[in-house]
Order: sequence, then structure tokens, then C-alpha cells
Amino acid sequence: MKTALILGGGFAGCTAAYILNKKKFRVKLIEGGNNLGGGVWTNYHGEHPYTFGPRIFFSKKDSIIKHLTSMIEIREFFTKSWTYVENDNQLYNYPIQYSDINQMPDSNQINQELENIKAKEISTKNFEDYWISAIGERLYSKFVKNYSTKMWGIESNKQLIANFEWVNRGIPIRDGDNRLYQDQFQGYPKNLDGYNEYFQKSVEDIEFHLNIKIMKFDPEKRNVYLSNGEKITADIIINTIHVDSLLNNIYGKLQYCGRDFIPLWLPTEFALPENVTWIHYSGKERHTRVTEFKKITNFKSKSTLLGIEIPSQNGRFYPVQSESEIKKFSLYKKEFPNNFFSIGRLGKFVYQGIPEAIEDSIELNKIV
Repeated sequence: MKTALILGGGFAGCTAAYILNKKKFRVKLIEGGNNLGGGVWTNYHGEHPYTFGPRIFFSKKDSIIKHLTSMIEIREFFTKSWTYVENDNQLYNYPIQYSDINQMPDSNQINQELENIKAKEISTKNFEDYWISAIGERLYSKFVKNYSTKMWGIESNKQLIANFEWVNRGIPIRDGDNRLYQDQFQGYPKNLDGYNEYFQKSVEDIEFHLNIKIMKFDPEKRNVYLSNGEKITADIIINTIHVDSLLNNIYGKLQYCGRDFIPLWLPTEFALPENVTWIHYSGKERHTRVTEFKKITNFKSKSTLLGIEIPSQNGRFYPVQSESEIKKFSLYKKEFPNNFFSIGRLGKFVYQGIPEAIEDSIELNKIV
């Protein structure tokens, strides 16, 4: 029987474990934290279930949808988000709606900018130029400029590459449909413990270990060294953790943005307006988003729980998508030996979510 060693027990790692187990590999999974799932694991505060930031599932791909829904029940859920624009002292739909533009104090100037850019090509030079060429200077300043720089901990959005177009969910400005993920299958687990059942089912009948850190990896000998002193290897190795730390930072640390997350219990049934899932804050506030979790989890209570997200240096969760960092990651990729596969957000150094993590493992299944 062939063996598989999986480093990290988040969505990508657990999905890979499940698929390889079904393929008759003898699988061992090592997770450094005290639970599977990483930030997608459901915790509780004041009885309210929550995750480390909202974790809505959405996808257009049948293979991804089929895999997840074959393991846990997903109820349909449509995300609606707003942005608070401090300079206007107003809440607007996000993605941007044409109907909101006419309510803005500088609507005439915005409409003139939009008219001027109609005949121009969308720029792919960098993140800032993309957005300005797509929606104009004024809307960029209202919705994107400050939000993105504080989200990523950068000085300028020119530092980011331009293929972040998915952030606008396909269309920079919409006319009518205010669902965040629009025409995609979207939902959230029906059970109050969220995706926890998915992770637990994924590791049934396999060997997995929690609270064991991966200390380093020797690419030549294909040995993985663990914090408990053990040295292990396997026929195939699937990595889902930070590539730089795995390879002893030989090309320097890759840049990530961290996050402080504050769960805030309030003695009121609802805090945000009806059907609003979360609010982005695009001004000079330290926080980027406030989420009302019972809108997502469907938890019934006379109280509510908000999740406040503040970008920080705590943790390494969001890979900064700049040209220099992507080039650095490409150097690390050259160190990967045969039968070593690096998947997921951390393993690929890309900003992706649950559906892409599942897809990474589905694609892996085709080549091992």
C-alpha cells in the first residue's frame, strides 16, 4: 500500500486526506493546532457559533459542489454586504450598485468619470490601476483604496498585482442583483457546528495528529521533522502549510497579513439591518469588516454575536500578492522534490477560499 503524508489539517489537507484514503493510500496527517479546519473550525462565544471570519461556500463547479454536499448538508444562503463610506457618512451596497451612485453627494462627478472610462481599456498594470480604470478615481477612493491598503498592510495598492479582479465578483458595478456571489451555488452548513462535521468525516479511518508542529523539511532526503522529535516520510507528501517556514526560510520570509478577531456579544436580537450579513469599513478605521454571525449560522437567540476583523501582524493568513513575493515563492517551488505537492492557500501562496481548496485536492487525485 502506498503511503501519503499530509502537512496541515485545514480544508485542503482534510480534503486531500479523504480523497487519498478512498484511493487506498495509507494516510497520515499532521496538524500543528488543537483542531482541524484552521479558521474554518466552528467555535462558540456566549453560545453563538462562529468562525475566524465568515466562511460562506460558493462555487459554479459541479465537482466541487458534489464533493462538499456529499459529506455535509448545505442550506442555501445568499450573502449581502454593505460598505460604510466614512466621508459620505453612508452605507452603500457592495459590490457597488448603480442605484447607490445616484444617492452619493458627488454623483455628478462620479457619473462623468464613468462616462469618460467607457471607451478605455481596463488596466492590468497593478491593483490600483485596474480599479481606477474600471470604476474611476472617486469610487476607487470610496470603496477600495483605504480598505485594501489596511487589509494587506501595504503602503500603496500599486504594490499588488492586477489579477485580483475576482474581488469585484465579476462585475465592478452592478444593476439590481445585490447578492455578493450572484449566479453561483452558495450556502452554509445546516448544522450549527458548521464545517466541523466535514473535517471529522474527512479523517475517519486515517491516522492524524494534532498539536504537533512541522519543524523543517529536507527536500533531498524527503524527510519531515516534527516537534515531537519524530522524523517521517512517505511515497507522496502533500503540503498545505507555509512553504517558507517548511524550507527554513532559505529565500527569506514570504509576506503575509495577519488578523485580530474580536467576538462581540450584544444583548439585542439583531444588530445589523435585516438581510445584511456584514459591513466593510473602507475609511481610516482600524477594522475592515464587522459580521453578524447568526445571519450566517441561523442560530436562534435573543442576543447576537458580531465578529470584528482588524488587520495586524498576528498570524500569517493572507498571502500578499505582489510581484516580488510571487517571484520569491517561485524560487521555493524549485526546491520541491518529486511526488511533493503543495496545495491550498498557504501551499500555493494565493488568496483563495474553500472551493479552491477542495478543487486542489480533486485535481491532485487525478495525478497521484
